[in-house]
Amino acid sequence: MNKQPTLIILAEPTLSSAGGADPGPANGQSLGLFSVMDSTVRRGLASGLPMVVVAPPDMARQARILLPGNDVIDLPEMSRTRSRADRLARAVAAGVEASANAPGWLLLPADMPMLQVDTLRAVANAVALYTVVFPQYRHRRGHPVGFSAELFSELIRLDSERDLARLTARYPAMGIDVDDPGVLMAQDAQSGLAQLRVQLHSTNLARR
Repeated sequence: MNKQPTLIILAEPTLSSAGGADPGPANGQSLGLFSVMDSTVRRGLASGLPMVVVAPPDMARQARILLPGNDVIDLPEMSRTRSRADRLARAVAAGVEASANAPGWLLLPADMPMLQVDTLRAVANAVALYTVVFPQYRHRRGHPVGFSAELFSELIRLDSERDLARLTARYPAMGIDVDDPGVLMAQDAQSGLAQLRVQLHSTNLARR
């Protein structure tokens, strides 16, 4: 078993992948020499954490440039009538199932390239102590959100935004202070990843 939790980077469908139902996200937009997702993946690599990327086929091809193929999972196919948040909840389940022996997981939307590497490590360390944990900058919740291994059976059954909301409402979350505004700096506040952020942040704070 890995001693460190696995970082799961979640990329959402582009306009063509989503069947045109929603406006396209910013994941594939250029950011210097690398796309936003590439920059986020590189932060993950620098952290030294085991990592899995779950992405639609076009984004997965980009991720495989940086990662071995078995670390990249194509986003599970779902009905085009399902929301992006539903598809991303299913992506969480796929990423957790692919790293079943991990002692926990950090869920990170792919559109957060300004996150500091030390923040990833801090949240990873906290997963060993708390069931659900998140970084907070100046009392504002950020990403990634960490889940301990005891939630494995519930995480792999996620199939919709509603399932994720129920899970996060059931377990208290612990915030850890970080000096990193990057935990709040998402590339696209209107995307399906933004919906996922809302659900992950619906947890109740644990009493310290």
